Amino acid sequence: MKLGFFGANVGGMVSRQASEVAAYAEGLGYHSLWTGEHLVLPSPRQDKPPLDPDWPMADPLVTLGYLAGHTERIQLCTGIVVATLRQPVQLAKEAATVDVLSGGRLVLGVGVGYLTVEYQAMGVPTDRRRARFREHLQALKALWTMKEPVFDGDFVTFGGIDAHPRPISPDGPPLVLGGTTPTALKDAAELGSGWYGFGHTPEQAAEARTAIFQHAETLGRDLTGFEITVTPRARLSTELVERYRRAGVTQLVVTVEADTLEGVRRRLELNAPERYGLL
Repeated sequence: MKLGFFGANVGGMVSRQASEVAAYAEGLGYHSLWTGEHLVLPSPRQDKPPLDPDWPMADPLVTLGYLAGHTERIQLCTGIVVATLRQPVQLAKEAATVDVLSGGRLVLGVGVGYLTVEYQAMGVPTDRRRARFREHLQALKALWTMKEPVFDGDFVTFGGIDAHPRPISPDGPPLVLGGTTPTALKDAAELGSGWYGFGHTPEQAAEARTAIFQHAETLGRDLTGFEITVTPRARLSTELVERYRRAGVTQLVVTVEADTLEGVRRRLELNAPERYGLL
């Protein structure tokens, strides 16, 4: 099992000195760092997400591009980008750029999103969100992998174009899908290189993993190497790590969100991989 941390683009990490903290985390042995995304937050605050509207949350891919230049090994992950809200041609370019600048370290976590105010602010209809999401992922793959990219869908159409740089991997960055609905888990089995669950218990993670692998078997897809990644809500312990391991989780991502960089550092030290034998 591997250990990463979540919160690389929020709170105190919205700072030029975030590069020093990312390098410090790499030195502690963290396998990955993860960014979240809300393009806007409801004002006044609502129950979901439980965040104040003035909570700093920087753009995830811009942040990863910055951190790429100050780290060498740590994976750079989005957890998650709301792909339904992002124009896929632009998202493909941004992701490919980060991937090249980082030497192939980008992991693109993607999801549908759930905040109606975000859809309204971006001018994107809320109907057929899942269909739009699937099509956007297919368009990303076309731009990354086809010699002469062409795509003709309900929401995206292009042809007679090309876009470089291409990602370092011929298949593009790994796509990690979020979501826990039956449809989301089926999409992960069909379209993803992994699945990311935020706040799930070991039992919930095991249920999601079982559903994903059952869908894959039905589809005839081999999920060898498929990553199951979870951010626990509970504080890590050796016993909890073992429970996630038994549930089939391949990576834990501990949240280190804090208002200050010093607070982030303390949380990174408190949960250092060596403490749980995860180096």
